[in-house]
Amino acid sequence: MEKVKIIIDSSSDLTLDEIEKYNLEVIPLTINIDGEEYDYRTIGNEEYIIRMRTAKEFSTSQPAIGKYIEAFEKWTKEGYKILVLTISSALSGTYNSVLAASSDFNNIYVVDTKTTTRGMVYLLESAIEQINNNISLDVVADNLREQVKNIYTFVTIDNLDNLVKGGRLSKASALIGNLLNIKVLTQLKETELIAIDKVRGKKKLVHSLINHMRDVIGDREIKKISLPHAISDEYVNLIRQEIKDNFNYYVEDKDIFVTTPIISTHTGENAVGILIELA
Repeated sequence: MEKVKIIIDSSSDLTLDEIEKYNLEVIPLTINIDGEEYDYRTIGNEEYIIRMRTAKEFSTSQPAIGKYIEAFEKWTKEGYKILVLTISSALSGTYNSVLAASSDFNNIYVVDTKTTTRGMVYLLESAIEQINNNISLDVVADNLREQVKNIYTFVTIDNLDNLVKGGRLSKASALIGNLLNIKVLTQLKETELIAIDKVRGKKKLVHSLINHMRDVIGDREIKKISLPHAISDEYVNLIRQEIKDNFNYYVEDKDIFVTTPIISTHTGENAVGILIELA
C-alpha cells in the first residue's frame, strides 16, 4: 500500500475528533477580528459569531504558502505521497497557492474541491475509502475531480451587511435590501458565488431554495445533505422540514452544526449552507 498523507484546510468544518481519526494535517485559514488573529484551534464557531455582532472589523486570510511548503518537505522526506484538498478556488486563493507550493515536489496531488465545509468532507471520506482499497493516488485524485461535479453548494443569506464588508455588495444596496427584508439565495458555481434569487422574507427564501434544489436533483438519488449554519436555528428547522417533505430525505442531527468563522465572516449571522451530494 502507498504511504499517503492527506492535507486539508480548516474551512472543511472537520471536528477535532475527525482530524485525529483520519490522521490528517489541517492547514488553517485565519480570522482577524478587531486586530486579533485566530484560527480553528483558538476560537469557537459560536463564540466568533457572537463577537462579530459588535466587532468593528473582521476578515479572513488564506494560509501562507510557506505553511504548505513546510508540510510538503516534512511528508515527502518520510516517503509519503500527498493528497491536498482545498476550499473552492472561487472563494479563496488557497488552491493556487498550493499549486505554486507543490511545483518543486513530486507525488503531490492537489484537488480543488469546488466547495467548502462538509462538501470537502464528502470528498475526503471518498478519498480515504479509495486509498484503503489500494487505488493509486493519481487515480484517486482524478476520481475526486469527477465526484466534485455531483456536489452542489447553496447558501441562504439573511442579512446583507457582511456581503458589504466582504466587498460583494454596496452599502447602499445592503441598506435598502435590509429595510425591504430582502433575502438572498446564492449558489457556488465554478468560478464564483452568485446570487440566484432575491426574495422578501424567510419563507420565500426557503421556498426558492427548494425549487432550485429540485432543479439540480431531478430524479437522481440524494447521497448526503449537510446544513452548516451561522446560528440559524429557525432557518435550519424550516429547511430540514422542507427537505423531508419534498425529497423524503431526513437530515440527521450530526449533519447540522454551526460553521467555521471562515464561512460565517462572509455570509453573516443566520446564513445556512446547503451541501448536497448526488449519486
